[in-house]
This record gives sequence, C-alpha cells and structure tokens, in this order.
Amino acid sequence: MNNLLKYVKVDWEKTVGSRLLLLEVKPYYAYKEGIKQKQEGLTFSVLSECMNYEKAEIKIAGILKPPFEFDDTPLPVEFEGLEGKLWQDWSNKGTVKLSLTAENIRLKDSKRIKIGDEK
Repeated sequence: MNNLLKYVKVDWEKTVGSRLLLLEVKPYYAYKEGIKQKQEGLTFSVLSECMNYEKAEIKIAGILKPPFEFDDTPLPVEFEGLEGKLWQDWSNKGTVKLSLTAENIRLKDSKRIKIGDEK
C-alpha cells in the first residue's frame, strides 16, 4: 500500500470546528502545465479553535469576491459543504497536510471582534 492516507476517514466538520475566525481572503488560480491560468475562486485563511488556533486555508470554487464585506478585520465565519483530504508533502519531509474546500461561506453573526483601541 503506497498511500494509506486515502483510506483515513475524517469528520471534517468536527476536525475544523465551528468556531472559525476569518483572517485573509485571496484569489486562487488554475495551473496547466505549470502556467498560471484564470482565477478559479477564493482561498479563505481562518484560525480554528478546534485545531489549537492553527491557520487553515479553505478554497471555494466559482466565487470571485466574498459574499460579504471584508476589510481585513477578523470575522467569525462558518462554511457549508466542508470537505477535505489529507496528503503528504514530500518536498517537506513527508509532512501530512490538509486540503480543504467548501461550497459556501457566511458570517457567523453580525458582531465584529474588537482589536486594540478600535471603538
């Protein structure tokens, strides 16, 4: 058996958790034969409480801008249709990594988190 990771069953909702804090939004692009193609969607960088506040990146295909206003102030969010897979990064000593995708993202509530002296 070459790759045992494909047989591992993971409950992604429980692994990533429901308390997620959006930190950054950036586009992601298709690549064909190593050449950058058109934008396919957005990557949402979040902190996950269930993952000991590790940063996770969740891709959503087909959207070119967030479905809500985001001004780089951390926001609590939730994802619909969260899926993922485990893979090994052989260029980094075989480290096991996550690849996460979702169907949609929305704000968890309308309250914004205050940082520093923000009023």
